[in-house]
Amino acid sequence: MAATRSRKKKSKTKVAPQAVAAPGLGQVPAQAASTAKATTDNGLFDGFLPHLIARLAYQLNADLIEKLRLEGINIARWRILAVLAMGDGITISEIIDRAMMQQSALSRVLMTMESEEYVRRVARRDDGRYVDVFLTEKGRVLFNSLDTVVRRRQNRLLKGFSPQETEAAFALMRRLSRNLVE
Repeated sequence: MAATRSRKKKSKTKVAPQAVAAPGLGQVPAQAASTAKATTDNGLFDGFLPHLIARLAYQLNADLIEKLRLEGINIARWRILAVLAMGDGITISEIIDRAMMQQSALSRVLMTMESEEYVRRVARRDDGRYVDVFLTEKGRVLFNSLDTVVRRRQNRLLKGFSPQETEAAFALMRRLSRNLVE
């Protein structure tokens, strides 16, 4: 004898969406706030800023890594290209600091990028102990093609932000970073 189960249908009463306050974003629909909470709530970690920053960095890097992979480049190479595109002719120490890389990893990647003619290293005339690194034209073309992808990613991250909110987000991130080095 087969057992039968009865299911009660839940009432689907429509309720007008309510708005809730979101810090820095003004009023947002309650549904959006609960969806955001559901996707970011990790219990105790939800109120732990370093975890939220790490999660955001992980999400951004995962997305970026996939997009760069399609172009045949990894994150380390992207960081070097980006640092040099913002002002090349800098030392390896400056690249290490700006690209947040270890010297051993940087040296290996730079050798490969130099052999592929994306960068060139030039010893300083006044002090041969220092080497300045420059983007080649080929490196600049690669950076420009990838920068478009990265800028689209940034625009997606800041979607819905007003110009003032965008500036505030950048200011907050810079302030958080400064606080750690003071």
